[in-house]
Amino acid sequence: MIYFIFILLMIYTVILLLRFIFTFTYYKREKERNIKEENRLSLKEVTIFQPVLSGDSYLKEKLSIIYNTVKEAELIWAVDEDDREAEKIINEITGNNPKKNLRVIKCGRAPFYENPKVYKIIQTEKLWRKYVVILDDDTAVNTEELENIDKKLLETSIITGIPYYLKAGNIWGDMVRAYVNSNSVYNYFTSAFFGGNRTINGMFYIFKSEKVISLKLYQKIRQKLCDDYEFAKIAAENGIKVYQSVIPCKLNTEIKDLRTFLKLMRRWHVFANHYIKENLDMGIFIFSIIPFISGSLFFICSLIYSYKIFLIYIGISILNFFAGKILKKRIFRENDRIKDMVLEIISGIVQILYWILALIRPSKIIWRGKSVKIKDGIIEVSFDGKEDKG
Repeated sequence: MIYFIFILLMIYTVILLLRFIFTFTYYKREKERNIKEENRLSLKEVTIFQPVLSGDSYLKEKLSIIYNTVKEAELIWAVDEDDREAEKIINEITGNNPKKNLRVIKCGRAPFYENPKVYKIIQTEKLWRKYVVILDDDTAVNTEELENIDKKLLETSIITGIPYYLKAGNIWGDMVRAYVNSNSVYNYFTSAFFGGNRTINGMFYIFKSEKVISLKLYQKIRQKLCDDYEFAKIAAENGIKVYQSVIPCKLNTEIKDLRTFLKLMRRWHVFANHYIKENLDMGIFIFSIIPFISGSLFFICSLIYSYKIFLIYIGISILNFFAGKILKKRIFRENDRIKDMVLEIISGIVQILYWILALIRPSKIIWRGKSVKIKDGIIEVSFDGKEDKG
């Protein structure tokens, strides 16, 4: 037994170390990238599109950040025509006198079997400038970072950013923060180091609008549930690659209670299983699946075999947190707390439960307040038609 635990320990620590090295190397390389002045993106050429939906307490704060820093870019907010709360928030932000570079587009409610974000995007395609940023309404980016984008990359690529969750209002929001912040940098940057990016961070990405519109890419994913992955996939089929930038995008999401948290984690892992099924390669296997399996087994063995092994597991987890803390401070200019360390360790321990939840009826999830069945990523049917009150 002790030899098996020792092997797990070696595998786990070596992969964590390699993952840190590859992530740091990729970040450093991208920060030092030389862009010719004539190739830098001008905000005069950019539309920032945000689908706006009320219901999140952070909405006003995030929209205000973008509205007040957007400079010369055009800003489009697409709002459901019956969303009075969103309309009220927009009026408060603009003082009922919006800047000339803001357009507020009122949209009818999306049909149930269509993705509402994609539906709103399609309504505004004809208004876009040469380049368009798709930005979630709970997410903020520093618009000056957009001016560091190389326009040559946008000729053939979608450029996506890297997410970071800010402090939340309760323990469940903090658990989401711990899960995303402990995984996103490693997953995105390690994949990018090996040139294996096949999805985007749907909270923020930018592309050249002409080709996307002419190929009707969004039209082809109207009924797709996981729009970020499906958009990246359909774009790749048409010769448009994913390019991983180091542009930070910071967000808050309100998670009301345990039930809401578990539904979110289950849905994310259903999507993750779908992604792995279609894209499994050596990079994903070595740097995502093996550390998850070896770490989970090492933890279980530590509980069974000896408290000393458990202390080693905790020690490695603490070192891993501080290594990640160094990376995140450089990338996001944010300083994680001791509370974040505790929650990241807990998140790593219970992650196996999220995967188990995702394996139970994997084609059925709660979405837009209803139980829906999905097939090949498509919203196929509302299988019970009942409203979800959780």
